Amino acid sequence: MINQDIYLTSPSSRKLVNEGVASVNDDKTQEALNVLRYELETFVCDGQYEKGVEDILDTYLKNVDQAQQPAVWISGFYGSGKSHLVKMLRALWTDLIFPDGATSRGIAKLPQNVKDLLAELTTQGKRHGGLHAASGTLGAGASGSVRLALLRIVFKSVGLPEQYPVARFVMWLRSEGIYEQVQRHVENNGHDWDEELDNFYVAEGLHEALCEVKPNLFSSPVSCVETLNNLYPYVQDVSSDDMIKTIKAALSNNGKFPLTLIVLDEVQQYIGEDSQRSIDVQEAVEACCKNIGGKLLFIGTGQTAVTGTSNLKKLEGRFTVRIELSDADVDAVIRQVILAKKAESLPKIEQTLQQNLGEISRHLAESKIGHRQDDIQFFAQDYPILPVRRRFWENTLRVLDQTGTDSQLRNQLSMIHKCIQSNLDKPLGSVIPADYLYFDGADKLLQSRVLPRKVHEKTFSWMKGNDEQQLLARACGLAFLVGKLQAENKEIGIKANLETLADLMVEDLNQSSSALRTKLAGLLDNCELLMKVGDEYRIQTEESQAWNDAYLRHRNTLANEAHRLETERTDRIRKKFSERVKKFSVNHGQSNVPRALSALFDASLPGDADSKIYVWVRDGWSIDENSVRVDARQAGNTASTIYVHIPKRSADDLRHHLIDLKLPLPPWKKKLTGYARRQRSPCRHANRSRHRRVKSE
Repeated sequence: MINQDIYLTSPSSRKLVNEGVASVNDDKTQEALNVLRYELETFVCDGQYEKGVEDILDTYLKNVDQAQQPAVWISGFYGSGKSHLVKMLRALWTDLIFPDGATSRGIAKLPQNVKDLLAELTTQGKRHGGLHAASGTLGAGASGSVRLALLRIVFKSVGLPEQYPVARFVMWLRSEGIYEQVQRHVENNGHDWDEELDNFYVAEGLHEALCEVKPNLFSSPVSCVETLNNLYPYVQDVSSDDMIKTIKAALSNNGKFPLTLIVLDEVQQYIGEDSQRSIDVQEAVEACCKNIGGKLLFIGTGQTAVTGTSNLKKLEGRFTVRIELSDADVDAVIRQVILAKKAESLPKIEQTLQQNLGEISRHLAESKIGHRQDDIQFFAQDYPILPVRRRFWENTLRVLDQTGTDSQLRNQLSMIHKCIQSNLDKPLGSVIPADYLYFDGADKLLQSRVLPRKVHEKTFSWMKGNDEQQLLARACGLAFLVGKLQAENKEIGIKANLETLADLMVEDLNQSSSALRTKLAGLLDNCELLMKVGDEYRIQTEESQAWNDAYLRHRNTLANEAHRLETERTDRIRKKFSERVKKFSVNHGQSNVPRALSALFDASLPGDADSKIYVWVRDGWSIDENSVRVDARQAGNTASTIYVHIPKRSADDLRHHLIDLKLPLPPWKKKLTGYARRQRSPCRHANRSRHRRVKSE
């Protein structure tokens, strides 16, 4: 038996239709429906995903008749499945019907508790105006206005043009009962209906149709242009009242508002560091929830919890239902989606692995990621990937991808799907070597300056050579990965010695690994890329290159960690201001009693603000100057509070300076090799001088 024969769905014919990335929108094209169907078929509604869907539906149904519906915030690292979860919920909400008659709820494998909640949702929908769902990203359109961006999502979900004036015009045609008549007239005269709508201010075919159908209102094409411009002018924003009125008009069915789900994907990415966008999102969602009631549910997603940053914290009061995803269910998803086996093949796999348990159990035995007794129950499910190597990959990925942008679930689905295709023609007992991770991600590691160019070029060149050169390339790639993991996580207890490299390189469990271990010993000692320190093999690089690569890598890492820079900026502003305020006091009354000034950096005044003198300091990254002025005017000239606003100036320059200032400091605490510590490289002096320059500024 070969590996090709064991899978429920052959990896050679299976394709990750969405490449492991869920796109949240209301696309109804055949290609988009094919992707959605694949995602429903492979949706693993288990663990955190099951709990998330259950909590959302249960909370919604309990509040459907209330004055307001609490909004939901779903957080999790890049690729944890946030977008996939909300996309599946959006399809299940309306039970989308496919062209062949299949339904979303019928395709997906759902637990009974979720099925019951969806059935109750359908029952409630019949009492009201039906069920409706809309989804998208705010950044996909009308970027200058959150309200218009939200309306575009709603318009698209009901088949209306996304432009606000055009959508209102089409709704008017439908309310007048002349939509089909006007469309037919336009198309009979050789014009494209969608194109006429896109250019409806200057669309002659549309104007002629309106004059024909509504002569009392549109007496001539010239008056038609003027009327359309007056009734449906181009706007860059709308009021909250107009937004709510338009949403009700677009979604209501015979005067009833349907049970509606609106998914706003990647809200955190849209807001970024723009505090005004955060306020706009809060106001738009709040206006809808208060004025439409418990029938409308908002779901937003982001990488961090809604309380994670100062800008997101503004949404805390509105998004009160929080669901946090992690990597706890990654293994289950991979086993059920990618590694699913035929039932009849499982006993043979288990027998093969049990026969080679001695070889498997010796792998990385002295480390904390070595063989464990509970691995045995997952042997057959994880095959051809050994649990020890999975743990090695997971820990190494966390080290190599400190920004989190090379997402874990997304990355592992794609990588494992590719790697199991590499040994389909090999006999049962052939497993994936751990060095696959190196060659799969080497190009990306080179681009991010984690992998030295010399190592990349040599290893890939050797992989095109003879068997010994290929073996050497694989060993060097593993030595690089193990070295990175060891430097970042010493508690794992792994080191790049001969035993470790051989343990991770074994491919055929049915053959003795002694020949591999013997051959490696002779190759590694003479490798130009490796130096031997004790019994360990380390990648040998030029010292100055090591310093520069480390500097650029740390800089890239910090540049992607906006929350750390935000915290650093806030702390420094507070510290500097507090130092200045301590030097001042105010003499009060005829007796000149000194009253101390207390600096306050909170989002609101404390309860004793009337009895103490607070210097309430806020900055332009969290609130705009006009809002502070309004607060001060409302307080009046008898208030004891001093209002201070620190403007947001040269934000990009300040950000770059903060990055440079943080570079030589923790939390990296990287330890160099003994050779590098003894040298005083040009890069080292350059970094120190850069630090001194920033501090002086």
